Amino acid sequence: MKALPSFLAALLLNTAAHAAPSGAVVREEGAIYLEDLLAKPVRLATIADAPIHYKIDLERYLGTLKKGQIVELQAISDAAYRVRGKAEQGQVAGWVDPKFFNALPQDFLANVKQNSARQQAVAALIAKNEVAMNMTPEEVSKALGKPGKKTSHLDAKGREEKWEFVKYERVPKEALARDRDGNLVKTVIYEKVPIGKLAVSFVNNLVSSLEQTEGTLDRAAQVKIIPAPFLVSFP
Repeated sequence: MKALPSFLAALLLNTAAHAAPSGAVVREEGAIYLEDLLAKPVRLATIADAPIHYKIDLERYLGTLKKGQIVELQAISDAAYRVRGKAEQGQVAGWVDPKFFNALPQDFLANVKQNSARQQAVAALIAKNEVAMNMTPEEVSKALGKPGKKTSHLDAKGREEKWEFVKYERVPKEALARDRDGNLVKTVIYEKVPIGKLAVSFVNNLVSSLEQTEGTLDRAAQVKIIPAPFLVSFP
């Protein structure tokens, strides 16, 4: 497995059951959509006339794909593949039993599932504003925002970069202010107070270490480790 450069790692998106970015495809729970993982479409040929269905449960019939037809594989699940092809009624996109295609290579399926699981783990970390080892700079930015400071170092071993983030807390503070009649009254304002600093180090565009340099971010927290992103390819 090859580590992805940052521009390819940015292609990795959440594969949970959400609508596709274009809104054209309503995503089915339990399926992995290949547009999230591959730069080029995967094409398969039917080995027999194949019924195609509207949903992943293979209940609503759409038409039949003829034997030997080349189709584009859009998504996979354990029970069905979503493909785009041409049925007797015209162009269709739907779900077909995998038995109507030659078996996909086991290493390809394993890599797709592993990368999908990684995407879901990253999405969960980002939602909680957390960082784990082997996240990319793009993923860290989504989790923590823009760093306050960046430093970098380049040598024969590769590029090392450090990002520093300051965590703030809004603290209430009493203050005096004048009301509409000009009288002095007590009021409460909130000030942003720094409570901790986190340094995130990258080696070759992957998080390699986390260092709490000031304050208390979370003493009970444990360093999380996720797999590094890797390139999924189809033979």
